[in-house]
Amino acid sequence: MSMAQSKNIGLCPDCGEEVRFKKFPFMGQLATCRRCSAQLEVVRKAPVALRLKTENWEEDIEVFESPKFNQRHKRVWR
Repeated sequence: MSMAQSKNIGLCPDCGEEVRFKKFPFMGQLATCRRCSAQLEVVRKAPVALRLKTENWEEDIEVFESPKFNQRHKRVWR
């Protein structure tokens, strides 16, 4: 078994450097590549797969402005 196939190691998609986790990573966990300082996100746990973290704040705004979200959370916002 290669090092990249270990449960706690993924590869940076930008530079190929191994990214190690102290514990078994969870979906959505964020990490930073030591070599290129890329912000990474765990997208698969076994084997660990990483992708570059993107700023999706525009998508987050759409979720909060959607009618379904507002109907579900009316009591919370009043």
